[in-house]
Amino acid sequence: MEKTNNINNFSKKKDTFIQIILNILVALPALLLLVNNYPYLMVLSILLIIAIGLLFFFNKPLIIKTDSIVLFVLCVIFTYLLLSYFFSGQLVTKLFSYSFIRNDGNFFFCYIIFFILAIPFFNYKKTATIYFIFLFFIFSIFSLFGILEYIYGKTSVMIQTDVSAGKMFTALNFAHNATGSVYAVVSLFALVFFLNEPKKKLKFIYLFALIICLAGLFLTKSRGSYIGFAIALIFVFWINYRSLKKFLISISIFVIVSIPIIFITGAYKRILQIFQFSKDVNIAYTTVVRLELWKKAWYLFLKSPIFGIGFGRFNDIEPSNYYRLKGFNGILSIYNDSNYIFSASTAHNSYLQFLAETGIVGLGLLILFWILCYRIIYRAYNSSNSIYNKRIYLSALAGIIALFALSFTENYMSSTTIMVCISIATSLSIGLFWQERSKTNLRLNSLKIN
Repeated sequence: MEKTNNINNFSKKKDTFIQIILNILVALPALLLLVNNYPYLMVLSILLIIAIGLLFFFNKPLIIKTDSIVLFVLCVIFTYLLLSYFFSGQLVTKLFSYSFIRNDGNFFFCYIIFFILAIPFFNYKKTATIYFIFLFFIFSIFSLFGILEYIYGKTSVMIQTDVSAGKMFTALNFAHNATGSVYAVVSLFALVFFLNEPKKKLKFIYLFALIICLAGLFLTKSRGSYIGFAIALIFVFWINYRSLKKFLISISIFVIVSIPIIFITGAYKRILQIFQFSKDVNIAYTTVVRLELWKKAWYLFLKSPIFGIGFGRFNDIEPSNYYRLKGFNGILSIYNDSNYIFSASTAHNSYLQFLAETGIVGLGLLILFWILCYRIIYRAYNSSNSIYNKRIYLSALAGIIALFALSFTENYMSSTTIMVCISIATSLSIGLFWQERSKTNLRLNSLKIN
């Protein structure tokens, strides 16, 4: 009998250990969101999660019901994008090339997480806890290094110098916008955890993470990230309090606390530039470039408004070869030349990017996908009795709102850094809702039996 108990205890400890390892592996990408100068690290971490998910799925084919409608729409989107890709004359070999997946086709890489995390092979609450801890820890550490480097200016590891923005914080990412966008989202997460933490010690830790991450955000000098953060910030305070008085007081306090950080980091200069069109060539350059890219995207959309010119084709076509569009002008025009340009260049606007490449159908499907995610998590937030779970749900909702706002200035709906961050938070929230509801149903059923 004692031998049997020892075996059972060992088996339980083994299962617990395996579960902890799985939770950590799923949350691992949180540690790599600020190092896209070394993209293979993120690729390997996602591939590892995919491999584990497939292993568990083959062992026990199970998909969370809460995810079913979301995954169905995502399957439709994937199919539509692939058809658009092939109809525009692109090759199968290019589809699986690293250059395509890294740039034009990184949408598939970012959103495959939704499929894998819909396979319930881990504890969603524990995984979400580890994920957010990783986020707050790594972003605070990077931000502290960035602040010190910004102040002393002896190195240029995480701080780069731009003609128009001056010294800006990029971490170990390629561009300051990528760093700014994900810092905007993580700052929102820290705010939600701070607002809803009942324990004073933990509340102080979240406040520290919030202030440090805010400093990191402002140091990125990313104007689009400031706007996205501000819009989602308003959303968070309103949903959290749902009282006009508390909302106004909270916003006022936040602004007052933020003003010193904005001035110390020099972010006020970039904020002022949002509201003015400078005559300085260096400052106006990025705005002019964006306007030209938006004009190009809108022009291509008008040429083929329903289905677009072909997924992944925005970079391949230039004004000099617009005449090569084949089809019916104003109805369906596809670009199917054999030149392929894989680069990080985009329309700097997700809505215009998808309209140009995939038309109203493509953008409509993508917006529908995110609306479904939002509705499920919003329902979870309103129905949950757990304070801890509610802040995970609110964090995911804030991330979605921030994504919609940020996407007006960059193609963030296909940007690896921010999309991996938001995809994991959203997927974990949907899974947590399923897990929470399952436990509630079990409790109710047991009460009925008794």
